[in-house]
Amino acid sequence: MTDSNATRAAALHKQAIVIDGHSDILMAVAAQRMRLGERFPLPDSKEWEAPLGWYEPPEAAMYDFSKHTSYFQTMGQYDLPRFREGGLTAQGMAIYIESAELNRALETALEMVYWLDREFTEIDDFEPVLTAADIRRIKSDGEIGGILTFEGFEPLGANLHLLDIFHKLGLRMATMTHSRRNYFADGTQPGVKTTGLTEAGVAAVKRMNELGIVIDLAHLAPAGCLEVLELTEQPILFSHASPRRAFRGDPSGDGPDIAKRIYEGVVQSGGLIGIIAWSQPTLADFVDEIETIIDDYGDDYVGLGTDFFGVDQAPTGFIGMQDLPAVTAELVERGHSDETILKVLGGNYLRIF
Repeated sequence: MTDSNATRAAALHKQAIVIDGHSDILMAVAAQRMRLGERFPLPDSKEWEAPLGWYEPPEAAMYDFSKHTSYFQTMGQYDLPRFREGGLTAQGMAIYIESAELNRALETALEMVYWLDREFTEIDDFEPVLTAADIRRIKSDGEIGGILTFEGFEPLGANLHLLDIFHKLGLRMATMTHSRRNYFADGTQPGVKTTGLTEAGVAAVKRMNELGIVIDLAHLAPAGCLEVLELTEQPILFSHASPRRAFRGDPSGDGPDIAKRIYEGVVQSGGLIGIIAWSQPTLADFVDEIETIIDDYGDDYVGLGTDFFGVDQAPTGFIGMQDLPAVTAELVERGHSDETILKVLGGNYLRIF
C-alpha cells in the first residue's frame, strides 16, 4: 500500500461510523467466562489442550468446529479493548440459545440481558443503542455502542407478547430462527424439508414493524424469507450472509434463484446485507463478498455482519474486531470512493434503524 493510500485509509476509518450487525459474544458473557471490558487472553490454538472432562456441544459437528473453537467460541474476537483498537462504533450482540439450553430459553435470554446491562453500567464508554441518533451521539462522544438482537425466537416460547418486553429491555434487531424450527417459523436445516412462517410468525412480522424492531432474515428458511419480504412495511436486514457461496449451484436446482430473489427483496425493501467473516479464507475473500453486493445492487445495500466464531475459521488478516482497519485499507486499495467506504463500514445501517 502506498503512503497516500495508507494515510487516506487511516483518516477514513477514524471518520467512519463503524457498525457490525452480528456477534454471539453474549453467550460467553452470560456464562461469566469473560467480561467485555477486559481483553480476553486467547491461547494459541496449536498449543492449547482441552481441559479434562470438557465435552463438545452438539453444534460442533454441524459446523465442523475445532475443539479450540468449540471451547472458546467468540472469546478473543469481541471485547471492548478490541473494539477500541478496531475503531468500532456499535456492535450487534445476539441472544442465541444453544441446544443444551432450550429447556430454559427464557431464563437464559434474561441472563444475557442482565449481564449486558451490567456491562453498560460498569464500563464508562459503553452504551446501549436504541436509535440511529444514539449511534451518532456515541460516535461523537468517542464511545462504543451495544445493540441487543435476537438470533431465534426460542426465548418467546409460544408467547408473542414477550417480544414487547424484550423491546422494552432494548431489543432492536431480530431474526425469528436459527438452524431449527420453532413456534414462529422454520430455520435453515440441512437435509430437512423446510417451510415458511406459522400464523404466529406472520403476527410477529407485523408486531416487529409496529415496535420498530429491525427484522433480520439470517438463518430463516427461504420460504419464510420470501414471506417476510411480502409482509414487511419496513427495511429488512440480512445480518450475516455470504452471497458468493449462496449463489453456488444447489442439488435441488433452486438454491441460486431463491438466494437472488431474497437479496433482491432485501434491496427493494431499502434494507441491507451484512457480510459474514466467519469461514472466509482471507481478508481479500471477505472484501470480495462486499464487492459482490456492490456490483450487483449498488453500495447502499451492504454492511458488516462478521459473526466471528473461533480464530480457526476467521479470515487470514481479519481474525477479530481489532482488525477492522484492514477492511478499510483493502477497500481503499481496490479504488472505492470515500462515500462508498463510509456506507459499507456503517453508514447504511443508519438508514434501517
